[in-house]
Amino acid sequence: MTTAQLFAEAVDTLFVVCRAILAWIAAGAFVLTVCLFTGIAVIAQGVKTTRRVLAGPSWARGRLRARMFARTHARRPNRRTEPQTYREAA
Repeated sequence: MTTAQLFAEAVDTLFVVCRAILAWIAAGAFVLTVCLFTGIAVIAQGVKTTRRVLAGPSWARGRLRARMFARTHARRPNRRTEPQTYREAA
């Protein structure tokens, strides 16, 4: 083999190694990003759950806060109800 062939082989090997390293960096960045977002979501859910547990039941927050809580968390019926006519079944 001549020196030109050895040099070409070395350059080709360098390109292959660089592409492999870049692929590993990209894969690692993807995995770390997914882990980071998952960790943030888990921590946020834990904080939310802890705050709800420590706040206690709505009736223990005072009359005004309990009423506000009920208004934001209760669902209104989404259909109109007819007035009740209390007729005897005869």
